[in-house]
Amino acid sequence: MKALFILLFMAAISGACNKESDNLNSNPSIYTDTFETESFTFLSNGDSTKGKIYLPTTYNSTIDLPTIFLIDFTEQHFAIALDEFEKVIAGVEQIEDFDALIVTLEEHLTIDATPEDFQDYYEIFNNMTSYVDDSYTNNTSRTFIARGSEAGIVMMTLFLEDSASSVFDNFIVTDPAPSFMDAVISMIENDDFPQNKADKKLHFSFSISNDQEKCIELISLINNAQYPWLQFESIEYNDSDYENTYPLAFAAGLTYIFVE
Repeated sequence: MKALFILLFMAAISGACNKESDNLNSNPSIYTDTFETESFTFLSNGDSTKGKIYLPTTYNSTIDLPTIFLIDFTEQHFAIALDEFEKVIAGVEQIEDFDALIVTLEEHLTIDATPEDFQDYYEIFNNMTSYVDDSYTNNTSRTFIARGSEAGIVMMTLFLEDSASSVFDNFIVTDPAPSFMDAVISMIENDDFPQNKADKKLHFSFSISNDQEKCIELISLINNAQYPWLQFESIEYNDSDYENTYPLAFAAGLTYIFVE
């Protein structure tokens, strides 16, 4: 009888500690030396997908924190960086009196992102935002952040969302792939994107590893367009390469979005 009571007690605790999404149990929280993350499972196009979320200590007293969504696929053409999630957290922690939830996929997917498949990538994070809104926060402020080809996905999201279906408010892009810049340049030159947008902010940066001419062309097009719905800042890191720029770029982008 005593053994049965212990088993039931342990089961009750386990059930209380797990979050659920569409009847799928989340994974238990993971504690590190400096911060807590919690893993969860959500549905995207009928498939179970795992994500993880950073929960600052202030989350214990408020569920009204903004959310930052990081795209972090496995690098295809450069050395793999396994600390982008931590660098976003570090960027947030540099901002005085500010906290945010930070979310990404639990697994580094091996994807060589292309503009043609943009909608497939977008749907994953769109579905992720729905789960996070339902489970973690009442704040609808969402920031999309990435580097490399994934930054191209973020940039295309800015232009292709319209006010009726908009998911993200703020966008941080560093070293987007030239193929994605070509796609966005074409959209801007041809006005081939929804124009009915609410207020957005974009922070764009690039390093010496990128196509400087193409980056400057895109920056000039955005500046000259003077979109009334867009606040825009750009930075050229002319003394840093792709593999070393992202911590600086993430921190600068987060400061621009949430402070300036």
